Amino acid sequence: MKQYGVAVHGAGWVAAEHVRAFDADPRSQVITISSRRESSAARVAKMTNHSEAVIETDLSRVLDREDVQILVVCTPHDLHPANTIAAARAGKHVLIEKPAALDTSSLRRMREEVAKAGVKSVVSFVLRWNPLFDVIKAQQANGALGHVYMTEVDYVHGVGPWYGQYEWCRTLAQGRSSFLNAGCHAVDALRYFTESDVVEVSAYTVAGSDRFEYPGTAVMICKFENGSIGKALSNLDDRAPYKFRISLYGDRGTMLDNRIHSQTVPGQTDYAEIPTILPDSGDVSHHPFRGEASHLLDCIDTNEESHVSLGNSVNTHEVCIAADISAAEGRPVSLPLP
Repeated sequence: MKQYGVAVHGAGWVAAEHVRAFDADPRSQVITISSRRESSAARVAKMTNHSEAVIETDLSRVLDREDVQILVVCTPHDLHPANTIAAARAGKHVLIEKPAALDTSSLRRMREEVAKAGVKSVVSFVLRWNPLFDVIKAQQANGALGHVYMTEVDYVHGVGPWYGQYEWCRTLAQGRSSFLNAGCHAVDALRYFTESDVVEVSAYTVAGSDRFEYPGTAVMICKFENGSIGKALSNLDDRAPYKFRISLYGDRGTMLDNRIHSQTVPGQTDYAEIPTILPDSGDVSHHPFRGEASHLLDCIDTNEESHVSLGNSVNTHEVCIAADISAAEGRPVSLPLP
């Protein structure tokens, strides 16, 4: 069994979960933990019982290491492009926290560099490994829903000073917008369940609080290439518990979170509930990072592209950017963006 050296760069709220995720797979070993502040990296090392990890403050030194094959990018959003491009040029596979980038030019440069280097990439839309997502995909595969003609996903997560990365993600420079900062999870889920790219977006925004330098709540509707339509909500202003709501409407059945009603079940009179783990917490310790880490290792081992690679995720990010343009200019926006 080949073992891969992992470097976790960025030492914020989510970094420790990535360390623990790679620790759980015997194919990987965390070699370095790095951050702009040595104290932050040392704190993550202590939290995860990695006293042997090399603590670094210079990413170039990390990428020069021959015992590191994978870089996990956990820095603030605006630093992801430079970190990813540096990793690709150094021949390192890369796992990028979402959003991968805040603008289209950075996103495309990242995609080009990763493709040129031939390294594997995963964008951390980690909810794809939540058990409810597996349940939904299984119901789609067995025909219980038929053709899904409309999908709705709502990301409702009140974010404030109690949130681990609030101080920087609330800013226009590093958070940018409700959808890019966090609601991109909802957009990714729309695409995952509809199994198609988005070709047109219309959106509205509203400031439901004064906690952000941008409107904290955004809603968008979209058209998919396969003819389906979708709706996504990103509400960071909420004053209630976290919710990630999923609704799929098909010509043979409907699924609302883990409840399903299908014409394939004779005599069904009401929704049937499938007991499973739901994406019902905004705490990163609840997210299935272990599945994500093992998935990247599988892709490297088999030399296959991920279903959530950087290239695959470009449309998700462009949808978020298009939603911001649509809300600002009051018009539908076609994709791909120019």
